[in-house]
Amino acid sequence: MSKEVTIIQQNDTHGSIELHHELFWEGNGPQIHKAGGFSRIANYIKEVKKQKQNVLFFDGGDLFHGTAPLVSSRGEAILTALRMLPLDGFVPGNWEFAYGKEQLLSLTEQLSFPTLACNVKHEGSNEFVFSPYIIQELSGMKVGVIGLTYPYVDQTMPAGFADGLAFSKGIEEVEQIVEKLRNEKVDLIVLLSHMGLPLDVKLASMINGIHIILSGHSHDRVKKPIIQGETLIVQSGASSSFIGRLDVTVDNGKIIDYKHELIPLFEHDYKEDEEMKEMIEAILRPYAPQMEEIVGRTDKILHRMTLNEAPMDRLITDAYLHSFDADLAFSHGWRYGTPIPAGPVTLYDIHSIIPTNPEVFTMDVSGEILLKALEKNLEQVFSSDPFEQKGGYILRSSGLFMAFKPYNPKGSRIQELLINGQGLDTRKTYKIAGAGEQLFKGITSPRNYKGKQAVEAISGFLKDKKRFESNHSPSIISV
Repeated sequence: MSKEVTIIQQNDTHGSIELHHELFWEGNGPQIHKAGGFSRIANYIKEVKKQKQNVLFFDGGDLFHGTAPLVSSRGEAILTALRMLPLDGFVPGNWEFAYGKEQLLSLTEQLSFPTLACNVKHEGSNEFVFSPYIIQELSGMKVGVIGLTYPYVDQTMPAGFADGLAFSKGIEEVEQIVEKLRNEKVDLIVLLSHMGLPLDVKLASMINGIHIILSGHSHDRVKKPIIQGETLIVQSGASSSFIGRLDVTVDNGKIIDYKHELIPLFEHDYKEDEEMKEMIEAILRPYAPQMEEIVGRTDKILHRMTLNEAPMDRLITDAYLHSFDADLAFSHGWRYGTPIPAGPVTLYDIHSIIPTNPEVFTMDVSGEILLKALEKNLEQVFSSDPFEQKGGYILRSSGLFMAFKPYNPKGSRIQELLINGQGLDTRKTYKIAGAGEQLFKGITSPRNYKGKQAVEAISGFLKDKKRFESNHSPSIISV
C-alpha cells in the first residue's frame, strides 16, 4: 500500500529572519527582489499542514549565526522565533559552533525540536553530542531521519569552534544507522546534511538505502532533484529566501513518485503569519539605530553570489587597503550575507556583511608562501575529490590579479599572478591586510593586529569615499 509524505526544507538562513533583498539572475545580470523571512515560512507551513496529513519540516543548519542580533546575543535572540516555527528537526551547520560547545548545547536544549548529528562526538569519548537520528511516527508510516553536520569544523573554522569536540565524515556512522533503520522497518530514510552538495552526492554514491538527502551548507538553489542511484538530493538556497518542498509517495520501502518545488518566497506572493511577524519585529527593534545610520553609498548591488570575486567582498578588501599600508588585502570567501541594493549602506548592513567583526591585522609573507596559500585555496574550492572541497568561494582580494585553470591538478592551477600589476616574486616579502582567524589559517607568520575592527574599517572607508564604486575589470579569472 502506498504512503505519502510532504517534506519541507529550509537551510542556511544565517539570521535573515525578516523580509530582505535577495538576488536573482535575470536577463543580462543580477536583479534583486524582496523575499523571505520567518513570517512567510511559518504561514506557508501552516497552510500546507491544513492540506496534507503527513508533513515534516527540517532545518539544514547555520541557523544561529549571521546577523548582528544573533551574533551579539550568541544565538539567543532567535530562540523566541524558533519556538514558534514548527520544525521537526535541525542539523547544526559549521557556524553553529561559533559560540563554543557549551553555548551550542545551551541553545539546542532550549529548542522544541531535536538537534541531529551522527558525526560529532565529545572529544576523548565515543559519546554523541546530539541525537544521531530520530524516527518520526506519522499517520500510517515511519520516517527515519539522520543528521550529518559539517565534518571539517576543526580544520577550516577558527580554533574555538571545535574545542572539546571530535568530527568525522560520518560515512561509517550513516551506514550503521541506515541498517538500523531498515531493521526498524521505516518506510523512508532521510539524511539531513550540512556537508555541502558535492559531498552529499558523493556520499550517496557510497551508501545504499538513503531515499532523500536534504543538503545544506553550499547555498545551492536546486530546482530539480539530483538523482544518485536511488537517492533524491535537494537543497533550497539560503537566507530564508526559499523553501524546498518534496511531496513523496513510497511503497514497500521505495519512492515510486515525487514532486519537487524550489519556492522563492517573494514579498507579494506569500502571506505572513502575523504573530511571527510581530516576534521578528521585536527581535530587530533594538537594532533600529544601526538600520537608520547611513555610513555611505554604493553605485551597484553588493552581493556574494559569484564564485571568483564579488562586489560585497571587494568593498571589504578595498577598505582594508584604504585603512592600512599594505601591498594587497584578503578576505575569506564567505557565502552568507543578503545583497544590498545600489544606494545607501547602513551600519546594520555592514554588520551583516561581516557579522564576526574581527580585528584587522597585517602580515608579512613571502611570495612563495603566498603562492602556496592561493593554490591551497583553489584546491579547497575545486578539488576533484568532493571530500577535499573544504573552502567557501575563492579568497577575496584587492591588489591581486590571478588567472587560473580550475580543472588543473592540485598545486598547478595558477597560470598568472600579479601583485599591483607586477609579476609575483617568490623571494620577495609582501605585506597583506586581512581579518579573521579563518584567513590563511596555518600560516605561521606573525599577525600585527591594528586595534581596529572590520566594521570600523569598512564604515570609515565608506565615510571617506562617500560612495563605493565597484566598476573594475575582473581580477580573478578562470581560463
